[in-house]
Amino acid sequence: MRFSRMSAVGSAVQSAGVPLLVVSMIVTTAIAGIPGYFILADALGPERSGEALRVYSVIALCTAAAEGIALAIGIYIFWRLSRRIRTLNDEIRALVRNVLHDLRTPISRISHASQRILGGDSCAEDAAADISEACSRLLSIVDANVEITNNYARVGEPPPDAEDFSAIVAEAVELFVAVAEMKGVLLSYELPSQPVVLAAHRHKLQQLVGNLLDNAIKFTPSGGRVSVSLSESSDNAVLVVADGGVGIEKGDLPKIYDRFFRAERSRGTPGSGLGLSLVRAVVAFYGGDIDCRSRPGRGTVFTVALPKRR
Repeated sequence: MRFSRMSAVGSAVQSAGVPLLVVSMIVTTAIAGIPGYFILADALGPERSGEALRVYSVIALCTAAAEGIALAIGIYIFWRLSRRIRTLNDEIRALVRNVLHDLRTPISRISHASQRILGGDSCAEDAAADISEACSRLLSIVDANVEITNNYARVGEPPPDAEDFSAIVAEAVELFVAVAEMKGVLLSYELPSQPVVLAAHRHKLQQLVGNLLDNAIKFTPSGGRVSVSLSESSDNAVLVVADGGVGIEKGDLPKIYDRFFRAERSRGTPGSGLGLSLVRAVVAFYGGDIDCRSRPGRGTVFTVALPKRR
């Protein structure tokens, strides 16, 4: 009961904060103005009291205008900050909710497999394999979230090396060729004849290319095609990954980089919903740009531009 009363008082104070501040400024200016006028009138003499009133009125108006402008700026800044705080709170709540939801499945598998072993199940090896797989999934979720956070914070990394981006793209394509063939997807790539050298970390570039390729192949049906191309300008290396998959709804495009976001079309596809979040985090780490163009049923094209020099 006491807590609810305190909350009600706090809400009332917050609601009345701005009006009370305005009133207090007006009252303070008026109270300070009365002795100020008499001091000025006394200094100018009785015959010039009218002039004193006019001078002081101008001073008071200028002061009130300055206070009003300062108050308006303060209210605007406070509104922007409070709005940003609310947005961050909503994002944190959504992230926690999604993390808990995504962790529930592997934890349940671990618990179930453990109960089978404790109950003397003859298939202890299968239960142990379930535990190992679930633990690997938990670790991958945790590691991916840590990696995303570190990329945005730009911490925990040694200075970048000079890496040949074209060689990394070629290695990733060769790695995913077998996966694409098993699904009946044609994977092709086009690379420049000369090395594309970036000041970057090899494992981050591998994460970026690997996640884009994994997504493209995963959402492209059998008989479809995934193409990868790399080019460069004087300032940037440009990677394009295009697929002929299911595509992304227009309303989902702003959310595809959110952690754990799964579009309605991809709910039945295996994955944690962290791949594109990690891709954008890597792009942000190097100060690059990423663009996604997609049409439902017509495929998706991701274009990533990374600066060749940080």
